[in-house]
Amino acid sequence: MSYQVRCISCQPRAVDEAARNVKAVDDEAGFKLSCAADTKSGTKRVAFSIVHESSDSARSYSLELDDASLGEETDGPCSVRVVEGANTYEGACGSGDPSEDRPCQVSLRIEKDVLRGSIYCANIASDASSAITRHVVAPISTEPATFEIYGCSGI
Repeated sequence: MSYQVRCISCQPRAVDEAARNVKAVDDEAGFKLSCAADTKSGTKRVAFSIVHESSDSARSYSLELDDASLGEETDGPCSVRVVEGANTYEGACGSGDPSEDRPCQVSLRIEKDVLRGSIYCANIASDASSAITRHVVAPISTEPATFEIYGCSGI
């Protein structure tokens, strides 16, 4: 997975977080990875997390997707949570364009037992203050962040 938390339209302007290019295996180089899918009310739903732990908490980071639909997402409980050191950003997600209520757009598909997709968050709020927002995008870009996850149980 490649992504970056960026200050694209935030005021006042702030420095973008470091670009993240995660190519790891669970328990390798400080990474904890998890992914699982199950069926709820007839819809296959997916949750995954990518967590990098460091002895220096300022260097720790994570990205979590919870309860995302492999089908058309409308009013589901889907959420995206991103942690960059001491900063945490969280917002609801769906398959439609980002909105104030659902700032994150998620696209998922399964290809030969590999979960592939993208995440794009526009103005996802900080847990410190809803006035502090960021974008979650591909590194040095305004395009969606993309990912491939192998070994996701239940898909």
